[in-house]
Amino acid sequence: MDVLGIGNAIVDVLFRTDDDTIRAHELPKGGMTLIDEAQAEKLYTEAGDTTERSGGSVANTIAIAAALGADTGYVGKVSDDRLGTSFTESIRSHGVKFTTPALSGSPATARCLVMVTGDGERTMSTFLGACTALGPDDIEQDDVAGSRVSLIEGYLADTEQARRTIGKIVDAASKSEARVGLTLSDAGCVDRHREYFRELTRENVEILIADEDEVAALVGDDPVTSLLRGHGGNCEVVVVTHGPKGSTVYDADGSVEQVGVRDADELVDTTGAGDAYAGGFLYGWSRGLDHATSGRIGAVAASHVVAQLGAQPPEGLRDKVAAEVPGI
Repeated sequence: MDVLGIGNAIVDVLFRTDDDTIRAHELPKGGMTLIDEAQAEKLYTEAGDTTERSGGSVANTIAIAAALGADTGYVGKVSDDRLGTSFTESIRSHGVKFTTPALSGSPATARCLVMVTGDGERTMSTFLGACTALGPDDIEQDDVAGSRVSLIEGYLADTEQARRTIGKIVDAASKSEARVGLTLSDAGCVDRHREYFRELTRENVEILIADEDEVAALVGDDPVTSLLRGHGGNCEVVVVTHGPKGSTVYDADGSVEQVGVRDADELVDTTGAGDAYAGGFLYGWSRGLDHATSGRIGAVAASHVVAQLGAQPPEGLRDKVAAEVPGI
């Protein structure tokens, strides 16, 4: 396959709300707060009308890549409950291969309650649940070896079991032509595991995709180029996103591409913008397109995702991107 994703399988439960409700629950607007199952049930009950979709950072990325035409797969753990079924049906509906066995019994399927305010900002409360049960036995080495790139979600570094899962991915990729990709997920996650991520980027990761805050947390006082092969790291490509300022793509051959943004027709919900960019970029990379074109695909895909509620691929995404990036 083109792209295999491995990450936390989370159902995004999206609903519209206002700033007063966010303050009432003592949540940091625009941030992500980890909650327990009881808190998740309380928020879910109070939400009223909701939209449920497969979620989790890498799951969103893989769905976008699939919608653009990539051959994709995903590995993540859900439980055999209603939300687990919802996740499975949702991600498969985009053409993603998803066969990870469901967890029987508790904990329940992970969910992220995404509170979207009128300014398009999203405030997230996440119950990790079953996704933390993902382990090495869930990885099919042939799938890793048979992919162009296996993209690892940075949040997996938070548990020892998931680190062993990462180790199995790295080992399988090293015995094949497959590349190892990494998305750093969150600057706080990088702060928690900086040395672990540094080791991965020095020895195992060929493609790194992250925003500027995450990269800054990783490299410290060193330049971004220190992550590249021949400069102290192992990366062939490092992609740094800058929000409304676009993105920069660094290549181990010394080239640097600046990629602009594509303004959204309407800003509805910023959930998954970076995930969509990564999905578009990896689609282009897997097709052998140059970095500037791959970045443009990512930018256009992201602009269409933020014009809707939720991080799922908009209907007709491939045609929308092809209209602005000919030849994809």
